[in-house]
Amino acid sequence: MFKFSSCLLVLCPIAIWATEILHPVQPPKTTASTAAIFELNDDVYSTDAVLSLEVAPVEWISLYTDASFRFMSYSYEMSLKGYEHNYCNLHVNGFNETYLGAKAFFLDRFGLDINWRFPPGEGSQKNRFHRLNIEPFAFMQIFNHLQGGISVRYNTFLEDANYKPGDEIGAKASFIFNFFWNDYMYTGWILESTFLIQARIEESENRNLKKPYRGMKDKYQGTKMKFELTRHFDMFNKHVGFGINYEMQNGTLFGFETGHRVGLILKI
Repeated sequence: MFKFSSCLLVLCPIAIWATEILHPVQPPKTTASTAAIFELNDDVYSTDAVLSLEVAPVEWISLYTDASFRFMSYSYEMSLKGYEHNYCNLHVNGFNETYLGAKAFFLDRFGLDINWRFPPGEGSQKNRFHRLNIEPFAFMQIFNHLQGGISVRYNTFLEDANYKPGDEIGAKASFIFNFFWNDYMYTGWILESTFLIQARIEESENRNLKKPYRGMKDKYQGTKMKFELTRHFDMFNKHVGFGINYEMQNGTLFGFETGHRVGLILKI
């Protein structure tokens, strides 16, 4: 397993190309979900298990956590240009990033989401810094079965081993559409779509160097989008949802470039 021993970990603009779960903008509620995820990212294939839990003791505030475990991650390359070349590399497995947060509704349509990201275990070699995210948001009921939300976010990081990632800003928008829906039984279909754009607004610094040479030239901007379709049932007096999601992170719809994730979901 690799150790956090190189400043190259902050040279790559990967803060948005990670396992952070892209939740739609919505008010506090009590819910739990788990998912099996298959990911293709920069020619690396991975399988993850993801758990999300949110508990709202009252209707205007909630506490939540997101955690993921990476079971396997590998890359495979083959070349036939002049010679046959096969390359297979087993990467890391173990716990990935973990998030703890709180969400509150202060006014009729406005709220605040604050969360803390812990560095991953052996399940990732990316984003190995503590991160604070502050995200004011607005939520509205557009039509009877259509909800929308927008938010702005600010990320700042703790310094570690004299490396300090640059701060980030972003904006997120989401829509939740219920169709063939029974309000009394809470059964039917739910389609969620979430879009995020994020940018690093200042260079990261290697503070082991003299001030003129500290900049790491890693400003970036990136996009991320996620679509999720679930079918909800009334099962054993519980509301249960099964579904699938697809997430793209600066990739292409028909290619195999950076960032594709497909998941199977169970919600309660």
